[in-house]
Amino acid sequence: MARTRSTPAAPLAELSAPVWFGHADQVIGASLARLVKALPRALGLVAGVAWRADRVAVLLGFLAQVVSGLVTALGLLAVTTVLASLFVAGPTPERLADAGPALAVLAAAFAVRGIADTVVSGATMRLSPKVRHRVERDLAEALSRVDLVAFDEPAFHDDLERSRYAGMDAVESATQQAIVVVGGLISLAATAATAALLHPLLLPVLLLSVVPETWSTLRNARLEYEFVATTIETGRRRSLTTDQLAAKESAAEVRVFGAQAFLLAEHDRHSRVMEDAQIALGARQTRVSLVGRALSGAGIAFAYLTLGWLLYIGATPLAVAGAALLAIRTVRSSLTQVVLAANRLFEKSLYISDLQGFLALVDKRTRKPIGRQAPVAPEVIDVRGVSFRYPGATKDALTDVDLTIRRGQVVALVGENGSGKSTLAKLLAGLYAPASGVIRWDGVDLLTVDAASVADNVAVVMQDPTRWPLTARHAVTLGRPDRVDPGEHHLDRVARDSGAAAVVATLSHGWDSLLTTRFRDGHDLSGGQWQRLSVARALYRDAPVLICDEPTAALDARAEAAVYHSLRTLHTGRTVILITHRLASVRHADLIVILHQGRVTQTGTHHHLMTTNPHYADLYNLQANSYRDTPEDLHHPPTPRPAETP
Repeated sequence: MARTRSTPAAPLAELSAPVWFGHADQVIGASLARLVKALPRALGLVAGVAWRADRVAVLLGFLAQVVSGLVTALGLLAVTTVLASLFVAGPTPERLADAGPALAVLAAAFAVRGIADTVVSGATMRLSPKVRHRVERDLAEALSRVDLVAFDEPAFHDDLERSRYAGMDAVESATQQAIVVVGGLISLAATAATAALLHPLLLPVLLLSVVPETWSTLRNARLEYEFVATTIETGRRRSLTTDQLAAKESAAEVRVFGAQAFLLAEHDRHSRVMEDAQIALGARQTRVSLVGRALSGAGIAFAYLTLGWLLYIGATPLAVAGAALLAIRTVRSSLTQVVLAANRLFEKSLYISDLQGFLALVDKRTRKPIGRQAPVAPEVIDVRGVSFRYPGATKDALTDVDLTIRRGQVVALVGENGSGKSTLAKLLAGLYAPASGVIRWDGVDLLTVDAASVADNVAVVMQDPTRWPLTARHAVTLGRPDRVDPGEHHLDRVARDSGAAAVVATLSHGWDSLLTTRFRDGHDLSGGQWQRLSVARALYRDAPVLICDEPTAALDARAEAAVYHSLRTLHTGRTVILITHRLASVRHADLIVILHQGRVTQTGTHHHLMTTNPHYADLYNLQANSYRDTPEDLHHPPTPRPAETP
């Protein structure tokens, strides 16, 4: 059959700008006056972070910059002396001899400045990674302790993304830009002071000569930032298309559906938009540069005319005029660097401020240690009048829940999707705080004890477990990293009980095999294999409260039976909270809790519910019958296949 060429689908709507680009309007609209006004605060933000990261590097870099600025001024004065010695009347050898000491000072100034600049460079290379590591560590530690419910808030994720991506890069970049700004300002101040010392009129002349160049530099930086702001959505679409062509997860479907041509066409479409915008940017920047260079040339011409006039009227010696020419070149170079660096520093400081604000917000939403420990291996978990609502939701996820669980029981939470099973389990484990009501372990309100002590008593097996990019050993022992396990006997036991031993046996390096294919010699596990490791991790933790949220969803029937057998045989003395849709898995539970729309509608054993709850009995029989062949199924002929077209 001949293939027909399909027409390209209509392009999808552009993605929205990422939250980490949230300060585009402030940066694009910032004037030179605003930039100057905001500079002290930006420097203060960076200095505070850098000081906490490495005080020695900060002090060393600052002192080296001061030395560099001072020797720059000294060099200009030495140039004046050298020129004065060379321009006097007399034999050349004598003039050179007279200029010798000043030449020596000039050479020493250049040497010291070179050494100082090298020290600044070394301090920067030492400080930048330390600053980033310090802030990354602060953010990671804060996120590891913030209340879990925060991760259910869209606004929290927006702030987190801005802090993680823009904030992290901003801290490191801002550190480098701040060093450039400070060094440039010191050099400018030293040069300007020297020029004013040589002649008071030289200072305004210097400033006038560099204003146009400063304007054009700042304007072009704004145009470039505006280009990024207006094309970032298109750029993200282009990158997204490229990712689909390059990603392992989509590679098979791209080939099966023959989507290469479509995706390449999408890539080209977005690339043309980017190209046109970039060409337009180049044209605009060229026009700005032409105006800036023209005005700058006029400013320099005026400076030269002023120097000529001062020479003509005898107001300044020829040697001072020569030094002034050198000062103009120095100021122009330094000021251009300072303006560019200050512009970037201003932009980055906005994101650093966001990052610091986010860290403060996370700190407020973190339960502080109060010095009281939760009961170990609670005999009774008591839930009274508990309600809970997720942030932004219009109704409660749980309403007025009452429940009593005793140590050693296997308690099954069953119900339809959205009935509140997982939410209740997280509340029982102390991961969420109830909006109303109370949860007690042995009579102790969980909100009155340290959250870490509650977590120490809990292990979880999730339906979609985290695929840790670690070795197989660490993926299991992560359940209790501080456990002392001589001979790894406990590890071997939980691996056998969970079925993880069979998984490890297939790996090339056994327990030392890396569980990710992003690195050499790594392994890619199936969903069922990851689930077995998850069960092993929970058993390795050996916690008195075990929460299993659909623990066998990705397992085959044999592996599922083995896991449930392990849970039944190993739960002695351990409270097991089991969440599942498979009612056949809860027949042996000590207590079955039926939830509907966030409320507990009935509790009891399997036998009790089969005789008293028609809805439960119907669901159980429906699931059971789906595994049985009826006489009609056994004698029903297979559906005939349509004849293939030759």
